[in-house]
Amino acid sequence: MKTTINYLLLFFGLFIIIALAQSIYNPLYVLKEAKYLGLPYDFRGFIKIFLYLGGYISAVIALGIILAIKSSRLFFLFLFFLFLFYTMDFFMQLIGTSYGFSYNELIVAMNEKGNIHNLLNYIDYVIYAILLSLGLSTILYMIRKKIYKTSINSMAILVIFIAFLGTYIPVAVTSSITFKTFPAFTKIPMLYIEYLKDAPTIKARILDETIKPSKETKYKNIVWIIDESVTGSYLSINGYNKETTPYLKNLDKETDIISNFGLVNSISNCSAQSNLFLRIGMNPYKTIDFKKEMYDLPTIFQYAKRAGYTTQLFDSQAAKDHLQNYLTLYDKNHIDHFETLDGDVLPENRDEIFLKKIKKVLNTKDNNKNFIVIVKFGVHWPYLLSYNKENSTFVPILNGTLGGMTLENKEKQVNTYLNAIVHSTDQYLKKLINDIDLENSVLFYTSDHGQNILETERKITHCNHDKIVKNEVTVPLFVFHKNAKEIFSRKQKLSYSQIQIFPTTLSLMGYNKEIVQQYGKTLWEGFPQDTVRKYFVTSSGRINKYK
Repeated sequence: MKTTINYLLLFFGLFIIIALAQSIYNPLYVLKEAKYLGLPYDFRGFIKIFLYLGGYISAVIALGIILAIKSSRLFFLFLFFLFLFYTMDFFMQLIGTSYGFSYNELIVAMNEKGNIHNLLNYIDYVIYAILLSLGLSTILYMIRKKIYKTSINSMAILVIFIAFLGTYIPVAVTSSITFKTFPAFTKIPMLYIEYLKDAPTIKARILDETIKPSKETKYKNIVWIIDESVTGSYLSINGYNKETTPYLKNLDKETDIISNFGLVNSISNCSAQSNLFLRIGMNPYKTIDFKKEMYDLPTIFQYAKRAGYTTQLFDSQAAKDHLQNYLTLYDKNHIDHFETLDGDVLPENRDEIFLKKIKKVLNTKDNNKNFIVIVKFGVHWPYLLSYNKENSTFVPILNGTLGGMTLENKEKQVNTYLNAIVHSTDQYLKKLINDIDLENSVLFYTSDHGQNILETERKITHCNHDKIVKNEVTVPLFVFHKNAKEIFSRKQKLSYSQIQIFPTTLSLMGYNKEIVQQYGKTLWEGFPQDTVRKYFVTSSGRINKYK
């Protein structure tokens, strides 16, 4: 009897420790989640509570078995992974995600693994996460050392897998229960398995052979400039109270070569998704099987090749010969010229190198038609890397790229960001527009997403999937041409979106109305203002609202 009571006390002790680690800012998270799942307290609600708490208890039992396992090697192997998983989970909690690591963060991590060095900007939170995880690991080690009097045979590892299955089943049988609500040492392996399961087989995208342009294009060059992390509301051309874009503002006032569509929604708030969705014309107005079409829809490069354009992609962000933003080797087959940069090229210089090459292509006097996509390094966070801080217009700024994501440094973060915009948006476009002939060229300028600069308790600037602020999905949209204001006129009573770039480009390439309309409205049509999107799309097809 006494032994049973001791085991129960041990179980409840472990349960409390793991529940506290589940959300360090919300110690009652597990109970609140159970209450949420129980709403509206009918029979189904009680089933969901039972499944969730059953899965959670299974995870705690698994941990208890791990602590008592006879083999020291197996125990320390488990402890190492537990330390690793909780470091990841605590880090996400510290920067503002109450439930820690989730599927969304995993997708971001897999897409941005080449930028892992950017974690240095959160070095203080990384250190705190490591210390918290180390503390938890030490407590569990002491429990093994001091409390357990007997060791369980290593064959008990089979029970651990059964317990992990107890975590998986609740998620599998109901959409209300998600892996993110379980302890880190079970949810992170499960999330990765889910990621591998969902990862589609890479295959070629097919553009139907019957789809062809019905008329000759009037434009020799069509260019997409996709900037990085430029929030439309921070541009003075769009009304911001500091002169971040004096050149563009004057250009809009004095000439007809720019049509400013103002503040528009980005299709997503994450770089990889936005670049992919722009490239394939994915948008929430299409009636599709999202997960299937995400990997099936033909790219804009295929349409451009079919229309007789030489296709070119310049990616300032990607490492040399590296494919990013879901670009595949099959997609690359439709790109005549693909270029990336060596890793030793400084961030502040990366866009400049391709700028010179693009101007050369646009100023070449021949009969070749060119479709060019430029993925800029832009104002990629940390912002101080994006420009030479000696040229700062707005002060005070951050002194370095380590740390700084605190409310005390918000003014410095914003000023550093504004300086980066001056360099990356205003000065960049000035150097480009002033040196090219816009007679036969159309240039679209937008950004993949905007930024949340300490507007909420979350420290992540984008790729959030809850508590989204509008700036995170608010981007600029300009069209440049000799007569842009006339040809691409903005109607004041209509609203516009980034998703209209794709169908507008198809129309410019000579495709007929039936093909174009499959991808939604063009910039010549716009949307009624009462239908302005209040959401964005994630890589899973989930529609998330923003405030």
